[in-house]
Amino acid sequence: MRGTVTALLIFHRTELYNDLEAALEKLAVRVGRARTLAEAYHILSTANLPLLVFTESELPDGNWADVVSLSARAASPVSVIVMGQEIDTKLYVSAIEGEAFDFMAPPFEARDLAHVVRCAADNALMRRQAATNS
Repeated sequence: MRGTVTALLIFHRTELYNDLEAALEKLAVRVGRARTLAEAYHILSTANLPLLVFTESELPDGNWADVVSLSARAASPVSVIVMGQEIDTKLYVSAIEGEAFDFMAPPFEARDLAHVVRCAADNALMRRQAATNS
């Protein structure tokens, strides 16, 4: 993983992303925010796309599957990580089967979060390079 890693956090309940945002900033990840799917749409429609998207499972105007779908239509590949409030096996399986990159729930262990960020960023970068070469 080279360069600056950027992430978009899509959470309408700010208390859910405060710990995540702090943990990502400790990893030197540049963080942007959206509170709704509509706000995320505007960000993901720009040329300056984040590598990563962290989204809570339910949003006021959509859900994690809508975020995955929106990200799939972005100009460049983005890795989506679905966030649960707690470990939820059904949500985990649904997210992975629904083409999210990963699923996480608090508490965020620094080592685990760093691993997910590194793998998800590498995945997005690799897909972007493949798209450029084709």
